[in-house]
Amino acid sequence: MFGVSFRWVKIYSSVIIISLVSKVTGFFRDVFITARFGATLVTDAYVVALLIPEVLFNIFGNSLTANFAPVYYEAEHSKRHRQFVSTLFSLYLLLAGVIYVMGLKHTRLLITIFSSGFSGLALHTTTFLLKIFLVNIFFITVTYFCLAFLQAHNRFLIPSAIGIFYNLAIIGAMCSKGTGNALHFLVIGTLAGYVLQFAVQIPQAVACGLTMPTWRPVLSPELKKYLVLSLPVAVLAILAQLNIAMDNYFASRLKEGSITTLNLGYRVLMGIYSMFITNTMMIIFPFLSKSMVQKESLTTAQIIQKTTNGLIILLLPLTFYLFSGAGPLIDLMFKRGAFTAEQSALTALVFRGYIVGLFFYAFRDLLLKYFFAAHSAQTPLLNGMVNSSLNFVYLLILVPLLGLPGVSLATALSAVSSCFFLFFWARKRSPAFRQLKFLHLVLKILLASGVSTVLAESSMPSLNVLFAGESLTCQVLRLGIKFIVFCFFYCVFLLLMFRKKISGF
Repeated sequence: MFGVSFRWVKIYSSVIIISLVSKVTGFFRDVFITARFGATLVTDAYVVALLIPEVLFNIFGNSLTANFAPVYYEAEHSKRHRQFVSTLFSLYLLLAGVIYVMGLKHTRLLITIFSSGFSGLALHTTTFLLKIFLVNIFFITVTYFCLAFLQAHNRFLIPSAIGIFYNLAIIGAMCSKGTGNALHFLVIGTLAGYVLQFAVQIPQAVACGLTMPTWRPVLSPELKKYLVLSLPVAVLAILAQLNIAMDNYFASRLKEGSITTLNLGYRVLMGIYSMFITNTMMIIFPFLSKSMVQKESLTTAQIIQKTTNGLIILLLPLTFYLFSGAGPLIDLMFKRGAFTAEQSALTALVFRGYIVGLFFYAFRDLLLKYFFAAHSAQTPLLNGMVNSSLNFVYLLILVPLLGLPGVSLATALSAVSSCFFLFFWARKRSPAFRQLKFLHLVLKILLASGVSTVLAESSMPSLNVLFAGESLTCQVLRLGIKFIVFCFFYCVFLLLMFRKKISGF
């Protein structure tokens, strides 16, 4: 990819297209849910019950994305990779079983941790849903194990498509014309979606050599290393989930529907983020891991420099555009059915809070990938502690001042602060980061993005006259033309600023 080979350009383009389809189907999934239920007690309960199994998995499952590929390459070199995979698969399923049993026994405690403001009907509904959704811990485990295995084999297309099947299952359930409770159809569709996510990956994973779980585990040197590396990652995951729990805690103490509104704003952010950045990191990480295992310092520095340049060129202008157009974008996506104009306006404010940290989420992700590829989990762990502490402080300050938007802004500001800490530490440790130069590029892109935003906004009065009305067509045309105007001016500025170097990016 950094060669730059046509094969990798084609794979990356295909992943982006598949992810775009996934985000479009995800958009329709959220539209169906919000149009049917709005931002209410039911959707708050659904969000929390769905979130808890994912959070519990991430505590021990984040090691798959952080450590699997580097350790697998070492096991492959020593010809113990099949033994390593089958034993690790067994351990993950065993952990999933323990968490499932413990979750059933302590359902109320889990709900209290994640949404202490729930009581009465909200608590009853969440308890009912969580007892059903806890089984997702098994589905998620198999899904992410297959995903990590396929990525280690440079198979990215099917892993990037699993969200499509999940979304279609829920959309199909919500479109059902049965006479039952709509919530029951939503539950059935959600469970079916989780099953489909791993079912579509298993055939290719088996074809690539995935070995099934063994109940006679062998503690190989690679497995020992994986387990040692996983301990700090597990603590880091707990800290990350603590942030989610803190956000939900503060949101649950605000008015009804706050958790749903916060979740929608976050979903829009992550839909945009995952389509470009998550997929980029997914492809970069195996290359970064191999270059570091093989001690190719020049290649490592090139990967980091080019990735950083790409993040700056893509995300800074995207931040300007999304911040200025948050209101119309959220209206287009959600303002229909039971989802009111007031709920849409609040979601837009929440989304703006998240958007402030867009570039820093991505750059921090790159920094963490470097440390994980270097088998150094202590620094990410320390950074996670700093991030959680700052998030709590920002929540205490901002939520009383701003209400629900203060929750998302606290997340963004804690990411900005902890990103600076992680970057300066990386510069101390790695020549690749000491050689990293981007300040001049940042200043140019900020100028180009700011001017392009002003020029695009100046076109809005004319667009509002030409495409007046609140129909879906008018909203799409206004947003689409504004985006085209923004991109046109931004590209013109890029050509003017980098006319001699544009081929270097």
